[in-house]
Amino acid sequence: MKYHTFDNFAALTEALSQQWLDVIKTTPNDSNASFALAGGSTPAPVYQRLDQLLSDIDGHQPIKLVATDERWVPDQDTQSNEGLFRRCLSGSAIDKRWKLVSLKNAASNPEVATEAINARLNEQLPQAFSAVLLGMGADGHIASLFPGAPTQHDDLACLAAVHPQTRQSRMSLSLPRLLNTQRIWLVITGVEKRQVLDRAMEENLPVASLLRDAGCTIDVFWCP
Repeated sequence: MKYHTFDNFAALTEALSQQWLDVIKTTPNDSNASFALAGGSTPAPVYQRLDQLLSDIDGHQPIKLVATDERWVPDQDTQSNEGLFRRCLSGSAIDKRWKLVSLKNAASNPEVATEAINARLNEQLPQAFSAVLLGMGADGHIASLFPGAPTQHDDLACLAAVHPQTRQSRMSLSLPRLLNTQRIWLVITGVEKRQVLDRAMEENLPVASLLRDAGCTIDVFWCP
């Protein structure tokens, strides 16, 4: 685990978006860069800044994106992570500059949809991610892998999850699928979350499994 510490989130945003841009620019033209992205409001400025930087670059293949987890709500719902991506990234560039692989379908709930979404992920994202960008909750959860809950379902790339407090239904990438990546960027803010991360291994929090099993260095982007 390697910490990158910044005075404020604007500096963090610039550094991470530039690193992300470098990954895209160094991906061969005959390949697709692919990324799994956290939702929520925290990383939104990073997505907006990268989209700005990419507007000056031509000729690369569409960049594949998938949410690390998604709430079972329409994209128009403010809680939708896939809706967040569409709002942060140039609308006209979706499916041109960006190719979004959805964690949702028309099924009534994630449990019913798991097999179909797994098949979609295996078909459209068969290779390791170029990078996974994760956040972390104050309880140490990543994606929708919560304390005391499963981190995978059989050998599937995704699993249905339920938020322990709100009981909201979600679809999450499994821990093995999150770990199948060339890079991991973990974005956290505030003293409390840094303390949670520092003691994660002692308390066996979900993020500890990420730290323990990652096959690459985890770059932690942190600001107070």
